[in-house]
Amino acid sequence: MIPKIIFPRKESLCYSIFNSSSENPGKVYLGIDFLITNELKLYVSEVNVGLPGGANEYHLTHLVHFGKPSDIFRRIEWTTRKVYGKTFKGYLHSLPFIGSLKPFKIWMDGMGPFPKTFHPGLRLEDKWIQYQLLKSIATMPETVALDPEDLVGIDRFLERKNKVVLKRRVGRGGRDLQVISDPPALWKLNLISNHYLLQEYVESKINGYSFSIRSVAFAGEFMCMYANLSPKTTSNHGILTFVAMGNPFGLREKNFETELFNQRSWEAEIWFEENEPEYLRHNLYEEEVAKTALVLPEPFHRMIRELSVKIERLYDGLDLSSLPKACFEESFGSSV
Repeated sequence: MIPKIIFPRKESLCYSIFNSSSENPGKVYLGIDFLITNELKLYVSEVNVGLPGGANEYHLTHLVHFGKPSDIFRRIEWTTRKVYGKTFKGYLHSLPFIGSLKPFKIWMDGMGPFPKTFHPGLRLEDKWIQYQLLKSIATMPETVALDPEDLVGIDRFLERKNKVVLKRRVGRGGRDLQVISDPPALWKLNLISNHYLLQEYVESKINGYSFSIRSVAFAGEFMCMYANLSPKTTSNHGILTFVAMGNPFGLREKNFETELFNQRSWEAEIWFEENEPEYLRHNLYEEEVAKTALVLPEPFHRMIRELSVKIERLYDGLDLSSLPKACFEESFGSSV
């Protein structure tokens, strides 16, 4: 039987971080990552802002699954014009933090300098702040900010969880992510900064693949979802897989072929225009799509859709300047 998930009523953080204006111009297009355990427990892993992947990947899975293009790009464009009265590209580039976020993403990859202009919207990239925002409205892996000087606290967390994930508070693509199952393995890393998190290890696997589900929410609406399959510990940029509603939960075809694509993504066209970094070519052009589907029971499909919109509405109503300071602000002498 599929367990019923009830969203907590408690609001996250404090009311002062929400924008009370009824004329909120909108500020987010989100890619939200979900994990599902063998016990069929749904977790929110993290939230991605800016123009995260999702629509293009869904489009490719739809193309392979149905043999025809999706309407996702038309739906996004139509929704933007209906809600904001702009083209999607015009809307995205009008957001106040985009000028800082673009170089910040490259800095996160270790491929560029910290942006010259700081905007408080960058705080949404700090996974510890994400956790504080979301933990009361969504089930998330239990997470603590790593304090290298609090050896007792770290030992207690490791003892209680048995296996944890060490990850950067600010980063993407699984950079520096490590699974830790005993304290000595952590101490050998000689971590000296507070720019890391310890998170309970949540195993989200199916037929030997690590997997996650990326959902896209925008302007108060759910847009699409797809699954990532990977033989590695992390599922980022894995094999794209269509998500179908039905029973039982699992891959429709366990042994499947894949189709390769090498074409510029919709997101790259809008985000980078003519100035895309060469090091991102693999991410922006090359995709592998499974000729199968991840079958998801209707209650889970619905919960992902509803929770995606709930998170998008929360993010869209934030007063970004009232968010807690991120771990990188003091290090770079940034001021708001």
